[in-house]
Amino acid sequence: MVRHADDFVETIAGERRCWRFRPHFHAGDESVRILAGRARLRLKSSCRNVEAGETVVVPAGVVHRFEPLDEDGWAFSSEFVSRREPAGPTKPEYSKTKSFLSMRAEQQLVDRRSLHTDVEAIAAACEVSAGYLSRMFRREVGTSLHNFHVLMAIHKAKALLRSHVPVVDAALDAGFYDQAHLTREFVRTLGMTPGTFRSAWIAAP
Repeated sequence: MVRHADDFVETIAGERRCWRFRPHFHAGDESVRILAGRARLRLKSSCRNVEAGETVVVPAGVVHRFEPLDEDGWAFSSEFVSRREPAGPTKPEYSKTKSFLSMRAEQQLVDRRSLHTDVEAIAAACEVSAGYLSRMFRREVGTSLHNFHVLMAIHKAKALLRSHVPVVDAALDAGFYDQAHLTREFVRTLGMTPGTFRSAWIAAP
């Protein structure tokens, strides 16, 4: 990980194993190079197989996931450049490319102080049924309201960790139940613990 004035470069590398990440997004364009094996990249409405030696770029804000194609797994190197993310509950800029209903739902998630998503309450605030909102959001964004809620909280926790906030405080401030809850979701999303991320950021030149 390398820091610059207002930007930073995050580099994540994983040795060959059956990496299977949850649907997630990044604040910057992500460049992923497959070093060994094969993986499948799943996007909102399509998927493609990527093999050793290939590089694929996922645009900022696009929900995606990688999964192994066989039991031998895959190795990778991932890099993206992004602006510093604020530690407060601000809505991502890329939300403005979505429909008004999606933006209203996202704002409802931003305003929640915990990770209890409560789809019924959010749908009522958006003046639609819970079923309609859930289907529309998944179709348009590529993941469920609750998973998107968790991803927003992870981005907030990352911003806090970059500010040298202790992991337990970052977990609670971002809306997680405790440090263990943040750690589970962080590993599922990024393949590393929040403590590892924080240490790498502090040590970055």
